[in-house]
Amino acid sequence: MKQKPELDVPLGIVVAGLVLAIGCRMIVWWPGVFLGTAMILGVLVPAALRRMGR
Repeated sequence: MKQKPELDVPLGIVVAGLVLAIGCRMIVWWPGVFLGTAMILGVLVPAALRRMGR
């Protein structure tokens, strides 16, 4: 049987951040764009630092 690869990054948070950032950009609500970007970076930066530390 195939095993699913383990994700280092919680994919749901990244997807929610992307949807928020793109959606708020379309309606030109800049605080939402910044919040979505912060959500994405809040997940990806620690994951990248952990990976570099290995």
